[in-house]
Amino acid sequence: MILMAGGGAYSIDWALVQPGVAEKTRVCSYDRAGLGWSDPGPADETVEQTVGDLHALLRNIKEKGPYILVGASIGGIFVRAYQRAYPDEIAALVFTNGSNRIGMNVKGKISLIWDLSEDEVRSGFPMPLSVRGPKPTREGEPFDRLPVDLQTVRLWLDVRLWERSDPAKATPDSLLSWRKEFLKEFVEADGGKEPLPTNLPVVVLSSGRAATKAQLQTHDGAAALLDFLSSNTVHIVAPGSGHEIHLYQPDMVVQAVLRAVLAVRDHTRL
Repeated sequence: MILMAGGGAYSIDWALVQPGVAEKTRVCSYDRAGLGWSDPGPADETVEQTVGDLHALLRNIKEKGPYILVGASIGGIFVRAYQRAYPDEIAALVFTNGSNRIGMNVKGKISLIWDLSEDEVRSGFPMPLSVRGPKPTREGEPFDRLPVDLQTVRLWLDVRLWERSDPAKATPDSLLSWRKEFLKEFVEADGGKEPLPTNLPVVVLSSGRAATKAQLQTHDGAAALLDFLSSNTVHIVAPGSGHEIHLYQPDMVVQAVLRAVLAVRDHTRL
């Protein structure tokens, strides 16, 4: 099993979940290029680089598959894209508050990135220096839920990431890649059929209710797609949770992930 954190987040953020999962199965948390302990790459946070990097990593370390991929927030589009690229390597998918509404401010107008053209996305770059913000000095909510020693490590990672950031040199590559992935997913959903194999277990854990067919059609949010990926899908609600469910309600995430493990091992439906 591989755990993938959200945007600007790290493998360390799974520290409240990973030990519980490790009691039942082999589990690794993964830092995408440029995050945590992973070196930067030529196109950090693009779907193409992330999928290629992870595939090469698993192949080079001879990690036996198939894998259960778990994606938090924007990590959801990466695990979804990996399944599309290497379907035979995936045993199940788990989403925890999978990316929903990704917006961008273009010339004073905030729009969802899939509602913008490629040229409009590019027009938002380079970014103003103000987006960099002040140097991090402490770990706030919800990362202050981590053990104190891990908060110290996380702050070090935050400072290092802040020092490397340069809005004047930022490119639109990652947002354009995300936009392309979301549009692919919308096209799949518009086909009226589940895009994944009907027997592939998909666990959707979110702070809100399962989506309706009407929400699926609006494209107002991308998370609605996750409830219709497979006919073997279960939606679990984490009431009162903040966005990072793995930090607010880690035990619930552990149980949700282990449901996928059990379904794969026993060849049962969710």
